[in-house]
Amino acid sequence: MNEILKKIILDLLRQMGFEAEVYERMEEDRTVFNVKTRDAQLLIGKQGANLQALQHLIRILFRKQTNDDPSRPARAEADRFPFAVDIDDYKDQRSLYLKELARKAAHHVRQTRKPVSLEPMPAHERRVVHSYLSLYNDIGSESVGVEPNRKLIIKPKQKPKDKDGFNFVENS
Repeated sequence: MNEILKKIILDLLRQMGFEAEVYERMEEDRTVFNVKTRDAQLLIGKQGANLQALQHLIRILFRKQTNDDPSRPARAEADRFPFAVDIDDYKDQRSLYLKELARKAAHHVRQTRKPVSLEPMPAHERRVVHSYLSLYNDIGSESVGVEPNRKLIIKPKQKPKDKDGFNFVENS
């Protein structure tokens, strides 16, 4: 499967006029095909939009190629082979950046007790931030707005009230 995908990626990029090399690694129960090229920025696009589109095309081509073989089982091989496409480790670097952004925003919210709004970002990036912030027991996050302007609000979590509606604070 890996060799089929590598060939699909390289053939597609070659047809688009890009020279590239593809390296693979295992990450969270899936294979990541990392493309190394001089034209990384063009292939990544704004907020990874071109990269997402490229991954979608590769997924379609892979499904088509693996489903065309009549000797294969009815369930598509592509559906049983989870993979992702990355370019010059963009997704890893972006994930680290988003986690650091979330950490700083959470720190600011803790200090000011006021919500912080982040810039609009795609759903997969909001998921990274929500997931990271779930590690904090005193900070919450929610997505607001409509795509493509949907953004995250990071805010202090409300302390649970007792049955009479009072918040008690323990002194230590």
